Amino acid sequence: MSNSARPPKRRMFGPGTTIEDLKTYMGPFAASLGYRFNTEAEFVDEVLASELEILEATGDVYCPCRIRTGDPKEDVAIICPCIPFHREQFAAIRKCWCGLFIRTDVSDGAELLGVMDEPEAGTPIDIPVCRVSDLKPGSVRHVKVGKNDLAITRVGDEFFAVSNICRHAFGPLGDGVMEGYELVCPWHGWRYDVRDGTTDHPGSDLRVQPLFIVNEYVMIRTSA
Repeated sequence: MSNSARPPKRRMFGPGTTIEDLKTYMGPFAASLGYRFNTEAEFVDEVLASELEILEATGDVYCPCRIRTGDPKEDVAIICPCIPFHREQFAAIRKCWCGLFIRTDVSDGAELLGVMDEPEAGTPIDIPVCRVSDLKPGSVRHVKVGKNDLAITRVGDEFFAVSNICRHAFGPLGDGVMEGYELVCPWHGWRYDVRDGTTDHPGSDLRVQPLFIVNEYVMIRTSA
C-alpha cells in the first residue's frame, strides 16, 4: 500500500502540541488518581519531549520506557498516563514506570528515579482509587485494581467497594444506581447492600472490600 493510500493516523493531540500542552492535559487526570508530575522538572521535560517524538511517529503518547507490541488493544495500557492499568504496581513503587508521575505523598521524586524494587510478597499496598471530591454522595463508579473489578459507591460520607459483577446475569454494577445503601443493577434491578454485599437472592451475595480515606483520597488496601 502506498503512503498516500494508508489511512490517516488517529491523533490524540493535534500538530504543534507542546510540552506545556501535555502537562495541562495530563496533570489534572493524574491528580484524580493520586499522582502528580515528578518534582524533578528537568526530568519531566525530557520525558515529555520524548513523548512528543513518539506522538509524531505513532499518533499517540506512548510511554517512552515501554515497548509497543503493535496490537492497539494491548498497547492502550502503555499510553501515558497509564496509571489506571497498573494501579497496584505503581502504588507499590510510588511512581509510574519511568518516574514521570509520582504519588502525591512523595515529597522528593528524585529519590525514586531509576528505582524499580518490587515489594516482598505479602507487603500491604495502599492504592488511591479516586479523590473524595470526585465521588459525589449517591454515586457509583467502576474501578479496576489489579484483578479486582469493583463498583465504588458513596453514601453520605461513607465509601464502599463491592464486586462490579451482578450475580444474576453478570450485569455491570458500576453502571447501576444507589437507593440508600442499596446498589441496584442496571440490567434487571437486583439489589445489593453495599455495606456487606448481601442481597435477597439466596447464594448471590457480593464480595466486599474495605475502603479508607487518606488526606483527600479514597484508598483500598491489597497485598503484593
